[in-house]
Amino acid sequence: MKGFIKDEIPSRWDENRMTHDELLIEINRRLDVSYYNGDPQSMQALRAVVELHKPITTPNNFSYCPECQYGHARGVYPCPTIQAIEKELS
Repeated sequence: MKGFIKDEIPSRWDENRMTHDELLIEINRRLDVSYYNGDPQSMQALRAVVELHKPITTPNNFSYCPECQYGHARGVYPCPTIQAIEKELS
C-alpha cells in the first residue's frame, strides 16, 4: 500500500469536486425529472447509496467515509463509491 501523497487522494486537493450536499442536490434534481418520466426507482436507490456514504470530518479537517473504512478502501472521502457516482453524473 502506497503512502498518502497528493496524486493518490485527488479529492482532498481538487477544488472542483462536489461536496456531499451538492451531490445530493444534483441527485434530487434528477430524481424530480425521473418522477416526471415515471421511473424514480433507480434515482431513489442512488440517493440511498450517497446518503449511506456520508463523510465524517475529523477535528483536523480530514474527511473519510465510515462505510468504506470498514471495507477494502482506506476510508478517505470521496470514497470509491462516491467517486464512481460523481463520474457517471458528470
